[in-house]
Amino acid sequence: MFISLTIIIVTFIIAYIVIPPLKKKGEKKTIVVFSLILTIGAVLNIAIGLKKNIPSPLDFITFIFTPIRNFLLSLLQ
Repeated sequence: MFISLTIIIVTFIIAYIVIPPLKKKGEKKTIVVFSLILTIGAVLNIAIGLKKNIPSPLDFITFIFTPIRNFLLSLLQ
């Protein structure tokens, strides 16, 4: 619980530092993208802090390309 609270506090500090200058410049799209990426990062860090199993992006790539590899190997043999 302490780790989650720490991550949330650090996330708010980062947002407090970065978002006001972007507001002054009128960068609405940048604020949305920044907030989205910051939120995803915070959620993933909280999940890691709570010892949840986070799948690797390599698992998805392997899932997609294994059938393609097997098909190509069957054509070449």
